[in-house]
Amino acid sequence: MAVEERAWREFFEGGSAEAEERSFQAYARRMRDVQSAHARASGSAVAHRTLHAKTVVGVICAELAFAADLPDELNVGAFVAGARLNVAVRLSNAAGVPRADTEPDLRGAALKVALPGGGVHDLLMTSYPVSHVRDAKQFVAVAEIGAGLRALALPRMVAAVGLRETLRIVGNLRRASRRSESLALESYWSRGAILWGDAGPVRFRLSPVDPAPAVPAEGFDGLKVEFRERLARGPVRFTLSVQRFVSEERTPIEDGAVEWDAPWTPVATLTVPGPEVLDDERVHGMAFSPWNRPAGFRPLGNLNRARRAVYAASAAGWQK
Repeated sequence: MAVEERAWREFFEGGSAEAEERSFQAYARRMRDVQSAHARASGSAVAHRTLHAKTVVGVICAELAFAADLPDELNVGAFVAGARLNVAVRLSNAAGVPRADTEPDLRGAALKVALPGGGVHDLLMTSYPVSHVRDAKQFVAVAEIGAGLRALALPRMVAAVGLRETLRIVGNLRRASRRSESLALESYWSRGAILWGDAGPVRFRLSPVDPAPAVPAEGFDGLKVEFRERLARGPVRFTLSVQRFVSEERTPIEDGAVEWDAPWTPVATLTVPGPEVLDDERVHGMAFSPWNRPAGFRPLGNLNRARRAVYAASAAGWQK
């Protein structure tokens, strides 16, 4: 593919990185208010994460093994052909308050990859290919509406983003929020892009390798029970794949609501070896952010750039 076809750039809210950062700080304060609202709604004396409040599965010692035939341009930093890296894994429900695993919801996967010589690289994903919102401004508006009275949600959303965007957002939320039979059978998408060294922008995905049927467990912690029982029968594996940027039309950087039109390239296998590596409480205490990353990798797009300020504010609230 010609070099000019892979030209990409970022567009900053307000016309500059400085103006955008001022907006992000305001969004972070508003999301802290959402966090407090969720705590009041749950009857908790302490704030949870603003979103993904419930850790369903916590893994302290999984392995991320990179393919021996990893394409040369994707060999960046510690992510190189044949590398085997230790990973902490958090699988979660997306709601801002802990609730039963049997309820319809979006699911999340967060990896904290330990790097040789120190440092970590966090990779965050959710169980739907695209975000329900296009940018951080929409995200905060929808989060505030979701933390308020449900009876007023639709008219408030129309007032905030317009009728057409409201219909699109509500449709995406309904498709993404569903019951899950097993977190081991879900696929998880980054939805936003990151810079992958000289390979340029990519989106990434985890997809199940061994889709053995689930044996659903009911109750508040049904998905936790199912995952633990599955691990007792053998390892759980996922394939990590990436999509590379092609063009702004097919693979936009700034719009998180658009699914990329580009092929997937498998790059590594994530293996959770057995129930002995489960430690939900320890992993629940970890803070994950796409901005925990080494040189050569950088979150891209408005939603990802906003996460630096918003995640830091959320972590300060629930880790007190």
